[in-house]
Amino acid sequence: MKYMRDGLPDSYGILELQDKILEIAKYIHDFCEEHEINYCLMGGSALGARRHGGFIPWDDDLDIFMTPDNFEKFRELFLSKGDTTKFYLQEYGKCKNGYVTVPKLRMNGTAYLEELTKDWDIHQGVFVDIFILHACPNSKIKQLWQCFWAKCAVIKGMSMRGYNRQKGLKKVLLSVSKVLPRKLMVDFALKQVYRYRNCKSDYLCNFLGKAVYKRGIYKRKWFENNKNMPFEKIELKVPGGLHEFLSERFGDYMTPPSEDRIKWEQHAVMWNTNASINEGGAYSDEYKLV
Repeated sequence: MKYMRDGLPDSYGILELQDKILEIAKYIHDFCEEHEINYCLMGGSALGARRHGGFIPWDDDLDIFMTPDNFEKFRELFLSKGDTTKFYLQEYGKCKNGYVTVPKLRMNGTAYLEELTKDWDIHQGVFVDIFILHACPNSKIKQLWQCFWAKCAVIKGMSMRGYNRQKGLKKVLLSVSKVLPRKLMVDFALKQVYRYRNCKSDYLCNFLGKAVYKRGIYKRKWFENNKNMPFEKIELKVPGGLHEFLSERFGDYMTPPSEDRIKWEQHAVMWNTNASINEGGAYSDEYKLV
């Protein structure tokens, strides 16, 4: 392994995949350091850095945060100066079959298939997710407004991707969103998410992710002094207020989850670090089943 620590047990059969993901993450880190772009690990990736010194053993993806300003700088510089031969930047709203809710930097010549998008005609390479960390107003009413429209955009994207929920509120929301126009559910909705961009508030948020309202709001000061931290054989950036961020996001974050939760956390249904879909065929024996 080039980036994973030596001697790690391959209990979940994904060390090879994690090593390839880290190759992408190292490229992002080095590119951001060179061009003074601020980013940090988020969610389970930040938790892995703190609790495991790298990947959570069963984690098959890696997520980072960037603010809108930093992401737009990254996008512009990557497209003009980055290694576009090796990597591909997949952006929100650029897919023919639906919406990629989160920008991804994918590696060419690899494959990583997720259940909901495995049949799409899009780049399906191994990736690192780039979540946008938005400014969030201090007013609770404005926070709720921003969160509501963010979830509208997410639900509309899910309905366009053909996501099917058999019962419950999510099924109702998906059904309703199918008949509502994109201009309302996506274009207008995203304007409401970005409208507080220049707001000098005490908070940032990730309402376009899984977290709902309070669990998606973080104190701005936690991300003001992001720092390098060991992650397997390399270093990646974590929030300056890492303990506070992890405590808010996970509670008792040093206690591992149940086996059922572990399986729920995994994303890939099959992957290949040496061949893309077009090079090998999505369901050939070369692909690792999860």
